[in-house]
Amino acid sequence: MGLNLQELLDLPVLRRARPEVVVGSHLEARPVRWVHTSEIYEISPLLKGGEVLLTTGLGLVGLGAGAVGSYVEALARQGVAALVMEVGRTFTNPPEALVAAARAHDFPLVLLHGVVPFIEVTESVYPMLIEGEVEELRDLDRAATRLHEALASGVGPGELLVLVAEVCDARVGLYGENGDLLGGEDVRGQDALTVEFDVGRNPWSVLAVAATGHASVAGARRRGELCATMIDIRLGATFRSGRRPSANADLVRALASGQYLSSSDVAVQARGAGLVVRPGWRAVGLAVDLPLPSSLRPGLHATVEAARSVFGVSLVAEMDREFVVATTVRPSELRARLTTFADALARELGAAGGPSAVRVSAGPMVGDAAGLARSLPAALAALHLSRRLGLRSRTVLASDLGVYHLLSKVADDVELERFVQEQLGPLLEQDARHGSDLVQTLDAYLEAGLAKTAAARALGIRRQTLYGRLERISRLLGGLDIEARQARTALDLALVSWRMRASAVTGR
Repeated sequence: MGLNLQELLDLPVLRRARPEVVVGSHLEARPVRWVHTSEIYEISPLLKGGEVLLTTGLGLVGLGAGAVGSYVEALARQGVAALVMEVGRTFTNPPEALVAAARAHDFPLVLLHGVVPFIEVTESVYPMLIEGEVEELRDLDRAATRLHEALASGVGPGELLVLVAEVCDARVGLYGENGDLLGGEDVRGQDALTVEFDVGRNPWSVLAVAATGHASVAGARRRGELCATMIDIRLGATFRSGRRPSANADLVRALASGQYLSSSDVAVQARGAGLVVRPGWRAVGLAVDLPLPSSLRPGLHATVEAARSVFGVSLVAEMDREFVVATTVRPSELRARLTTFADALARELGAAGGPSAVRVSAGPMVGDAAGLARSLPAALAALHLSRRLGLRSRTVLASDLGVYHLLSKVADDVELERFVQEQLGPLLEQDARHGSDLVQTLDAYLEAGLAKTAAARALGIRRQTLYGRLERISRLLGGLDIEARQARTALDLALVSWRMRASAVTGR
């Protein structure tokens, strides 16, 4: 398929000119993509590679040895197949510097000792090249069909690489980022020349193909690129390491935004990224709110580094200036790890804004990677709700806010207002008139689990002051026993409803 240099020189139109190969060997292994004629010295930038350049050498007249050497070097660097020079008109013999430079760069140099109109050469060669190009495109289409059918049938990695070798008509090897052979044959470091193709948009491996010369340069490159694409589709999730941020971010973003992915697809992609749920562990989705400058890069870097240091393998993505994280954790360690994660984030950012500067939420823990489709959205919802409620804690679990979610769905704003007034109305009125902070005191007391010392410490007041406030609260509420279970539950729900109404959580 295609035309090589030896076949070109064997054409009758060139045989009449008595071609002499001065420099060059294995001409049958040098494919010819095009034939071009030019007498311009600076022709190399106008060529694409694979051309046979026909010239009488007129552009080299009067040039020194250095300039002639540069001319040959530029052609060789551009990938030109050969320089064919007619002698007898401009030069009786080729310049010595031309021959020396061709030998130095192993660049084919052919002399034509007879006169042949170059137009006759191009007229003879162009139809052959075009016909070969069309046939190569047809053959490429047939190869693409074979590869697609193999992917659809679920071909295994070894079988796929065998098929790739057949399509490329060459020995092939697939190498990882560290240079290790992942599959196929080890074709690197051997005498044969290899052509290499990146696998994946952000390359995770390299497909090395041993050059054969049986196809044109363009055809071989098309085949190699096609095979690299098919390998990425089939094997990317298997061999890709957790260091591929773009692909991993796409997976996390899709799960967090509710895009449909089959459980098997999620499992394969997560395993390929290194996220494996070990026995006794659970997968969990996290959401992160950071004090960000105009650029997202520092926040993304801080989240990636903090997650990796605290949880190990973690997949991170940015969503609307917030960050979502998919990771794994032991159930008993979730709250402690969440706090450590928030501290690590603050250190990474150099945050000086105190606890409110960093906010982290966690969705429910799930048994496998596919369950992250539930955990990640829940973590985002918890982050948004905790921010709107103005909660002081920098970490929160979605389960901590369950009552807020429930009330926002089962009660409208009018009912919430009536309930708050029934339970807290006298305290709210007293605070409004006298600035007495009774509602805040009641909230802190219930938050501390009725522990007076802890509540006083949280409020920054003495225990005696707390006792006085609690007595006033009970009196204003009609002598209510705050510590009675039913009363305590009603007051807790009223405080939750009050926060929801104050922060407009219901959206009404």
